[in-house]
Amino acid sequence: MKASSKLILTILGYYLTSTQITSASIKIKKFSTSKITLHKPAPDVVPNSYILEFNGDQLKSQSESSSESFINSFVKSIENEGINYKVRETYSSQKVFNGVSIKLDDDKDINKIKKLKCVKNVWPVVKIQRTEAKFEEENNSTSQNFRNFVGLDESDNDVLDGSNIKVGILDTGIDHKHKALGGCFKGEGCKVQFGFDFVGDDFNGSNEPKPDDDPLDECVGHGTHAAGIIAGEDSTNNITGIAPKAILGAYRIFGCNGTTTNDIVIKAMEKAFDDGMNIINLSLVSGNNAWFGTPESLVAETLTQNGVFVVAPAGTSGDNGIFKVSSPSTAPGVISVASIDTDQVNSFFIQSSSDPNLKIKYLTQNGKPIKLVDSFSIVPTSNVTNSKNDACDAINEDLTGKVALVRRGGCDDTTKIDQIRFAGASAIVIYNDASGISTPQFNSEGISTPVGMISCEDGITLFNLIQKNNNLTVQFPNESVLINDPGTLKTSKFSSFGPTNELEIKPDIAAPGKDIKSIFPVSLGSIKTISGTSVSAPFITGALALYLQSQKESKPEIIRNVLQINTKPITFKNDIEGNKNSLIASTILKQGSGLISLSNALSSTIMTSPSKLALNDTDNFNGKKRCLTLTNIGKETTKFTFNHLPAQTINGYDGINLVPANSPITTNSFANVKFSKLSIRLRPGESQDINLSFTPPKEENEINNSLYSGYIVITDSTTKKRSYVSYMGMKGSLKSLPILDDQSGAPFIQSGKNDQKFTSPEEVLTVSMKDDDIVLLGARMAQGTKILTVDVIPAESDDDVEPPTETQPQETNLPTEAPVVTKKPLKNKPKETNKPTATKPKQPTETPKTPKEDKPIENPKESDKPTKTPKESDKPTKTPKESNKPTKTPKESDKPTKTPKESDKPTKTPKESDKPIETPIESDKPTETPIESDKPVETPKESDKPTETPIESDKPTETPKQPTETPVESDQPTDTPTPTPTPTPIESPQPSDDDDVVTVTSTIVTVITPASAAETPITKRSFRTFPVLYKRGNNKLRSRAFDNQATELLVPNSLGTISNIQFESRNDNSEKNQIKTIQFDGKVDKSDGTKNVELPDGRYRLFLAALRPFGDPKKKGDWETFTSSIIEIKRE
Repeated sequence: MKASSKLILTILGYYLTSTQITSASIKIKKFSTSKITLHKPAPDVVPNSYILEFNGDQLKSQSESSSESFINSFVKSIENEGINYKVRETYSSQKVFNGVSIKLDDDKDINKIKKLKCVKNVWPVVKIQRTEAKFEEENNSTSQNFRNFVGLDESDNDVLDGSNIKVGILDTGIDHKHKALGGCFKGEGCKVQFGFDFVGDDFNGSNEPKPDDDPLDECVGHGTHAAGIIAGEDSTNNITGIAPKAILGAYRIFGCNGTTTNDIVIKAMEKAFDDGMNIINLSLVSGNNAWFGTPESLVAETLTQNGVFVVAPAGTSGDNGIFKVSSPSTAPGVISVASIDTDQVNSFFIQSSSDPNLKIKYLTQNGKPIKLVDSFSIVPTSNVTNSKNDACDAINEDLTGKVALVRRGGCDDTTKIDQIRFAGASAIVIYNDASGISTPQFNSEGISTPVGMISCEDGITLFNLIQKNNNLTVQFPNESVLINDPGTLKTSKFSSFGPTNELEIKPDIAAPGKDIKSIFPVSLGSIKTISGTSVSAPFITGALALYLQSQKESKPEIIRNVLQINTKPITFKNDIEGNKNSLIASTILKQGSGLISLSNALSSTIMTSPSKLALNDTDNFNGKKRCLTLTNIGKETTKFTFNHLPAQTINGYDGINLVPANSPITTNSFANVKFSKLSIRLRPGESQDINLSFTPPKEENEINNSLYSGYIVITDSTTKKRSYVSYMGMKGSLKSLPILDDQSGAPFIQSGKNDQKFTSPEEVLTVSMKDDDIVLLGARMAQGTKILTVDVIPAESDDDVEPPTETQPQETNLPTEAPVVTKKPLKNKPKETNKPTATKPKQPTETPKTPKEDKPIENPKESDKPTKTPKESDKPTKTPKESNKPTKTPKESDKPTKTPKESDKPTKTPKESDKPIETPIESDKPTETPIESDKPVETPKESDKPTETPIESDKPTETPKQPTETPVESDQPTDTPTPTPTPTPIESPQPSDDDDVVTVTSTIVTVITPASAAETPITKRSFRTFPVLYKRGNNKLRSRAFDNQATELLVPNSLGTISNIQFESRNDNSEKNQIKTIQFDGKVDKSDGTKNVELPDGRYRLFLAALRPFGDPKKKGDWETFTSSIIEIKRE
């Protein structure tokens, strides 16, 4: 993103910050764009400030201790270039991040720095907001044992306390003076043993930080609240943290203002790593835009590669629809935490005059007590306790000044309440018509009469007391206690929806996050109740501390896997094919794998590889056959059985707006799953594979790009405990969804001094470039985009823009080509996309290359029927490995431009996969016949082939474009040995449907990029191997391909750039986030790094280009573009 005063990104009424969220949820069919307000420059970018990452090759000869001397020599080298600068932060840990952040006197000097061989990546320094957390009205519960909230059994309570586990909290600091947190810092017996204040109280993201050694927080409290959940011990308020003996590190990255910068966050992560933290709790969201690729998320991912657990909130944009999960929780190895409304609720008491010691518990819908001070007479509305329609009809008795006792059932609660309040009752007590107590459910609009619900048993007790004493009175004392109410367990409304913009499964797991009471700085009241996913994250952090304590020898990837699959998904009964008691789960886009269940994880006997299955969209579907590896981590030979638990299918679009709807529509249509085996028996330590075949919901209209999901349920036949492997896919084409929303009247240009919009190519907007008479480009983003650029071009350019020229020297490791674009106004082209549609994009009309990747995977399906000829296409063994010999250079393989994406498409031709999967699988009962033949044909060892650069490919690319690889020929393992690349075989089966080459063990997957990936200009961070639970078919860290924010994307006839934004979020479908505006004041940034160059008077156009999901910036069809009306500059 260019850091210059000419660039203004605004959202009506909002500054465009990467973390701004809105609570509005208004459905808009037609957008008003009559008025746009100018604002000061976008506050998310810190002017002239950049984060530089050094090239790893330059540091190979440097020891850990000499990294700082390397930094010093770099600093001298830029001084020799005559560059005036100031160092903001230095990073010297080779395992985490090598580089510096600097502030330049002259912003154009960054162009010289980018060309230095030792510089690998450059990002702007941006501001980050503290995680949103909502303060709630204080509850009066008498205890808050957070250990119960994570599903910890009584049997584990005495032995697990988090001893010797180090937990780093990156937040607002901690009030370590609070007695619940030890009352001291760094001394003997202190709970907070590590920490640093990187900012000081007054830091606001723009001024100079004032770091010091003491991370004390007495002005915000968020970090103290998190610390209380993780490790607090407050006997006065009966608050017990999950891991009360854990060692805490407090890393203060926010001042009292609540804003920090990404270079400070990275420095704090480095410090936490150097201090030996086992777990890092990140209480921040650096963007609710569902992208992975910001520098802080890349560093968080690197920490996970080095054995540190990183936990981050999923975000609180739940009322803004799908694709809103927050970064850095979008990083593959970071645990993204969603919020659920806990089943532990405040219950209150009814006291009767007949027996002061008798206290009857009641629940209210809003979790607040009935506020009646005096004693009130209580009367039943029926003379029997088994009435089937108590108070379902009008009540003739005058109940003024009395409390009514009514039985549930016969009609809904709202009807009963209306009849009783119309009779004048002061309060209503409903007793359940079944055993136990639950929360009353009614439409509270316009109802001021307090309502409480008690158990059936207590209702009968009260009724009998009234029969004995007609003058019985009751009181409602202001006391409370927490009790379990399973009916209240649900996903929190505010918790963000996934998935990522590249259809990766996020969030990962859920924990309580609503109305959580924990400790607060003494100066701010000592105790507070707040809500948010940043409140949920500490629950996972604390649970991890206990698990680490119990499993000291386990590898991090195993622990993440076991925690993630041993959960309790939020479920409810639903009518599936006439069965009204069928069990269905809430969509995984809201809850991930489900509510954490620590006891289940601690006693688990199974681990799966992977732990979640991203099936991609219809164009790139990789669910026709997936391999799941199961390993017995228990001590006994065990039989495991398999079932399917479907989850809600949701339509993220309402069919009216191009922007996803605020409230996705749920449907009773589910995917089907076939199992190659219905059960397996494993000895301790033994692993075995099962094959899964998925069929997307058939009834869903692809126009709405529905997202289906569910769980593979694995049951231990001995203990009956269940584990859950989540899956998700999109029915439709993500790439075909329009990025630019033309329903809102945008894109357009207008002068800043009036409201007239210009959209037609022939129209001319004349501006003086004086004061407000400058140009505003208005655009509304219907989907997220990795790259959004705005160039200024001559008004009379040719219709067809020539391919771009290279703008970077090769050693910079940056993309060297710009998008090939067409100068056509948007409104002339995507009119057909008036609503989200899954129509295939016509852009890639390249030869539909014979799909090699899925076919070999498909031919195992002999049991499916006479397998038509799909396998024949595999047979194009024509030059099977011959083509390997001529190892062409990557560039040549570009010529046949078989984009990976296209390869995915043709792969779909074998529709056989739909056939075998006819029988729907009911909730917990797989009715499919096993496909025995699936297993043997899994082509296991084929993956041991070439090991190109690990994890380099971020593209969705599956089929190698290079003849050198041909992993596809996995059906013929006897072919000639593979060429050039040196193999790193890690034995075992290949997850069938992937186009990249993978090797699998029960714990690790190494992704080996096809040689053709060398064509993709990506940064070269060494990711080595990463946990199997993050291997997701052809969804391979795609964002990494474009995570370099310094990329210069120039249109060939560009006169200069006014905007280059990386990882742009879509707009929200609400009034407050309607139009983003980019300001053009007649100045541009040149490709040579010169900034704010004033263009002479003349006629120009603005050219906006947005990269489509899964898009390749070198491909013309992968960009959506808009060319503005003519701008005539006439200065006075």
